Amino acid sequence: MNRQAEYTVAKVSQKADLDMWLKGSDRDIGGFSDAWLDITRAGHARFHGYLSQKLPEDTRFKRSGYAMVRTRDPQMTLLSTDYWDSSLYRYLAVRVKADRRKYFVNLKSDALVPTDIYQHLLPIRTPGQWETVVIPFNMFTLTSNSVIVASQPRMSSTKMETVGFSISDRQNGPFCLEFAWIKAFNSIWTHGETPRMPYSQDRTWRTDFVSMDKTF
Repeated sequence: MNRQAEYTVAKVSQKADLDMWLKGSDRDIGGFSDAWLDITRAGHARFHGYLSQKLPEDTRFKRSGYAMVRTRDPQMTLLSTDYWDSSLYRYLAVRVKADRRKYFVNLKSDALVPTDIYQHLLPIRTPGQWETVVIPFNMFTLTSNSVIVASQPRMSSTKMETVGFSISDRQNGPFCLEFAWIKAFNSIWTHGETPRMPYSQDRTWRTDFVSMDKTF
């Protein structure tokens, strides 16, 4: 199989691109948080809103304060489903500008349990400034309804469905996360899940992180 350096999972550069995204919050189940997704003058997506921990009237809910955006489910035909394949790449990269709140990157692959989501904290280093965040695919953690799953099976990497962001940091107040694109990529040393060259003491995935952050 030919090695691929990069694949654009999602990008936003104009208002029409927002049609490929869905948003939601606990207001969908009776809560009081709001979430919006719109386009900035610069042509980037802006995920913003207000989190409220006020509980819904339905007493079955013990927690509240949640908002998310994600790409739409892949299109299905009689013959196939439009999945994307993360096994060809080692890393996920996102171009973002965030405030100081805590966000997660969410990946969903084909699974028997609809609530299964692979998550990783979005490690923001420069709040209020644009930056490229790089996360190895094998560092995502399987969760279900925001609870870590004990068994941690590997994701169905050849059948990736959606990608997105969420916030549920148990703080009331406004939030804002801008993003331009999400990509899967290889460094010069990787070929998907298989290293092209063995890592050494001086060359690790963190070396890739530094290199890629400078080139995007």
